Amino acid sequence: MPPYQPIDCGFHDRLEAAITQRTYTRLRYLTEWRELLTVSTMLKDLFSERTAEGLAEYLLLGTGERVRLDRIVQLDDTFAPPFRAHYDFSCDC
Repeated sequence: MPPYQPIDCGFHDRLEAAITQRTYTRLRYLTEWRELLTVSTMLKDLFSERTAEGLAEYLLLGTGERVRLDRIVQLDDTFAPPFRAHYDFSCDC
C-alpha cells in the first residue's frame, strides 16, 4: 500500500461540514485494490491512526466502513483535488 498523502485542507473542510450536517452524501472512493466504489451514506467521523507507513487519516462511514482520506475521489459533486481530471462515466439510471 502506498504511503498516505495528506489531502487538501479545503476538501478536508468539506468532509467535516458533511459530518456536521448529518445528511446522506454520495461518496466515491478507491479500495486498496484500486476498485472505484460509490456509496450513499452518512459520514460519521474523521480520525487519525498510526500505520506501519506512518500516520494516516480516515473517514468513518455510517456503514461502519472506514476510508483512507487520500483514496476519496468525490464527495457529492466535488472531486478531491488529486482526482479533478477524473471523468464520471457512471450512469445513475
